Amino acid sequence: MSLKGYCCSQMILKVGLEAQNKENPDLIQAIAGLCRGPNGELVCGCLTAGVCLLSLYDPQNAAQFLTNDLVEWFKEEYGELYGGIDCKDILSGEPSNRYLRCPEIVAATVAKIVDMLEGLGYEFASNGR
Repeated sequence: MSLKGYCCSQMILKVGLEAQNKENPDLIQAIAGLCRGPNGELVCGCLTAGVCLLSLYDPQNAAQFLTNDLVEWFKEEYGELYGGIDCKDILSGEPSNRYLRCPEIVAATVAKIVDMLEGLGYEFASNGR
């Protein structure tokens, strides 16, 4: 997807929509506002888009516990590893880290969301990861 110009947040949401056999180009374009932790400084776009995807699938459980669970997992996985969950922390001041670190973070975040939603009874095709 990155070869097609999608950023981290767009990839997360696009995978989720495709798993539901849905397309929403306007939503994918809007979520670009979360790319690279707006302006390369703020919370990672994978996490913010992941929270949006959870809310898209299951608004009630997202509000009650899924969002918190995803944030806590992300902090444990990446906050501890990189010293924070902001894009600037993950990239450690080196823009090229986006090509080294971000693909793994996108894949792991999608896998975590799928696991969370499968735990609630949602079904995903095995190729959705």
